[in-house]
Amino acid sequence: MTMKQMALAAAALLALAASGCGGASAGIDQPAFVDTSALAMKTPTTSCTSLAGTALPASAIALPTSGVSIDAASVVAAAPEQVGATSVTRALPEYCRILGSIRPVDPAAPPIKFQLNVPTQWNQKTIQVGGGGLDGSIPANLAAVGTSGSPISGAFPPDAPYPLSSGYAMFGGDSGHQDPGNTATWALNQEAWVNFAHAGLKKTHDAAFAIIQALYASRPRVSYFMGQSQGGREAMEVAQRYPEDYDGVVATSPLIGYTAHVVHKTLLATVQSGAGWIPPAKQAAIGAEVLRQCDSLDGLTDGVIGNYLACAARFDPQKVAQPFAAIRCAGGSDTGNSCVSDSQIATLNQMHAPTRFGFALANGWTEFPGYEAGRESEGGWLNISPQPSQAAQPALGQPGATVSYGILKDPAFNLVNFSVAAFKDRIVDASALIDSTNTDLSRFFARGGRLIIKAQGSDYSSNPHTVMRWYDTLVGRFGQKDVDSHVRFYMLPNGDHNGGVQSLPARTPEPQYVDLIRLSTDWVEKNAVPPDAPEVSAKQALPPYTVSATRPMCRYPAYPRYVAGDAKLAASYRCTVD
Repeated sequence: MTMKQMALAAAALLALAASGCGGASAGIDQPAFVDTSALAMKTPTTSCTSLAGTALPASAIALPTSGVSIDAASVVAAAPEQVGATSVTRALPEYCRILGSIRPVDPAAPPIKFQLNVPTQWNQKTIQVGGGGLDGSIPANLAAVGTSGSPISGAFPPDAPYPLSSGYAMFGGDSGHQDPGNTATWALNQEAWVNFAHAGLKKTHDAAFAIIQALYASRPRVSYFMGQSQGGREAMEVAQRYPEDYDGVVATSPLIGYTAHVVHKTLLATVQSGAGWIPPAKQAAIGAEVLRQCDSLDGLTDGVIGNYLACAARFDPQKVAQPFAAIRCAGGSDTGNSCVSDSQIATLNQMHAPTRFGFALANGWTEFPGYEAGRESEGGWLNISPQPSQAAQPALGQPGATVSYGILKDPAFNLVNFSVAAFKDRIVDASALIDSTNTDLSRFFARGGRLIIKAQGSDYSSNPHTVMRWYDTLVGRFGQKDVDSHVRFYMLPNGDHNGGVQSLPARTPEPQYVDLIRLSTDWVEKNAVPPDAPEVSAKQALPPYTVSATRPMCRYPAYPRYVAGDAKLAASYRCTVD
């Protein structure tokens, strides 16, 4: 080991010890918020480029690895704001970009690839960014942040400051495999599967902290995790499994109950392999019926379903005998695209009713709740195209790949033949690894941790009802007062998976943008409690970022009810619980 590597290893061990990575008691006595008013900006004590080619020992990471290689380290020059034809890339500061690899214990497992961006003027704070889909690539948004589907927050405002520009170090990893597609062959390897479930998050965190310690001779003082979709599940995962490492967590569209989610999607494929298939041509009729029953439930007929719980109740077959009776085909047979047959109604009912497993998954969950309603006429709904068949694997993307490779460990198995009872043990094992449904946040609360969750009412890539059920159980466990001190859970009615809201069928953009990053950092660092109803906005993507509409984003279980006045103004709504 060279002198440079010895120094880096020593710094890594110092960072590991100081960060509380090795013990559950670290950080328990921290105050309710982290006062950062006295923190000064730091400059590197070690040259960025000198880190290239160095290594960290396995002892620098709390979980088992074979050490860390720093593959590249370069200084990225500051860049001015660039205004394009449809979007803006805001100014970025000079920063050190570091690419590294965390080597596995099993030589057959892939490494964890990660990237760390640290501004030259560093505010002593970090944000770890979660992935998306099945991961397999380093997250975007580690420098500039996109406004749509951002794995850092979802629906990020086009005029909001980038965290890197505010001095935050940004980092994230590929979770331990290099495959941005949905084949998931890597999941056949157990170490790679566990890395994807949760271990890769911890290993990436420890590696980034060690490198920052080497670069600045100082460990981070404040630490965040923020993620969307799969990254939202990962955000919930770290609050539950590694709470000593984070002061603030933001989870949007989180895929908690992930095992049940992918199993449910697979079961929907099995019923759609026959007469229960709902072709895309029928989506318009189904979407129109949902709007007919639900649009006005929030006091305003505007193509946006605001009262998400009341709407879901209207299509829950456990509460309503025939939710789709108005568009049932005469005689129950399939007679055209303007109606649905009895077999198709059975599929619709399966979408909106809970799926009961008959045994317990992780943390006592025994069922997958039915989906919400809205946006059935749009892409990304729950029907499958082309129709699944016995002759070929259904095109289920991420859910199918997870079931075939991760849960069953048998990519040759035709998922049309899948049943829950036949694979109970494998489903239970996967749930224990990956489901992020544990409500025991006592260590996170004791640290003073703050958690912000945002879900969308018409999200079919995850299921907002899983988050609602988790939150209700959390309140039952700790009481509303204690939960309110640490958690905010917001619902964006009629929003899709990435936080977009459109009035239907006109597809007019509705309020969706909200800066959850600022809400989180202000709560952690200034003890500024997030409001019960922060405003979401619809605004132009280019300067001067003209706002065309605003609306309150209410805390669950409330929804924005129209009261009176201009429907484009948030003041015309009140957050209400029916």
